[in-house]
Amino acid sequence: MRLFSDIEKTIERGFRKWTEHVFGAAQSDELLLVHRAILEEIETKVQTAGRGQRVFPYSLVTVTLMSADADRRALYAAAFGAEARLANDVRQALEGAGCQLPSAFAVDVKTAESGRGAFEIRYGTAAPAPPAPASLVVVKGKAESETYPLSKPRTNIGRLAELTDAEARVVRRNDVVFLEGADESNNTVSRKHAHIQFAAGEYRIADDGSEFGTRVFRDGRSIDVPAGNRRGEKLRPGDEIHLGRACLRFQQ
Repeated sequence: MRLFSDIEKTIERGFRKWTEHVFGAAQSDELLLVHRAILEEIETKVQTAGRGQRVFPYSLVTVTLMSADADRRALYAAAFGAEARLANDVRQALEGAGCQLPSAFAVDVKTAESGRGAFEIRYGTAAPAPPAPASLVVVKGKAESETYPLSKPRTNIGRLAELTDAEARVVRRNDVVFLEGADESNNTVSRKHAHIQFAAGEYRIADDGSEFGTRVFRDGRSIDVPAGNRRGEKLRPGDEIHLGRACLRFQQ
């Protein structure tokens, strides 16, 4: 008895009903045969681990459906790719059979003009999702925003959005902007106070020659960030960055 035999009955009923409604009975019959063959091939990759536990060792399944006819390729894309139809059916079949899936499991559906057979399936590892960028939260002082994502390689911090020279040329743009004259804390933030650099997976804060200095508070202790030190201080989640009397919290 095949692993998916009972589960497939439920899946196929749903797939047939949907394809008949959308594409008609004749098209539905052909699509169902392809759908069944795909599930049968994927079934062969299920492995049995210790104590009889079933596992699927691949986090990415790429199904490429072949046809020289453009209309047929469009049909395949609509029937199998729309609303992640095939991806949901594969997941339902594997999970319904008691199979443990990788956390980042995904099914990608593609079409091609030529190839061996009606379809081709490749198995691999899905790339992990990129981590969300860190952010700064304004704790003390008044800034243009309450939260600033650190989505750039360099994030400038200071008072005023733009700094100009004597000829009105912009010499610096601040990404984290404390408002001019908004309160006493803001008055201790220099116009070009500090910057945060992201490189090699690390966020580091450096002081740009500010008047009232930059300090990092961590685990109850204060760490001075020396002015002019280009390497600066590595930031850790939860660090409080004091810019004079203004304060930002580093979150990651």
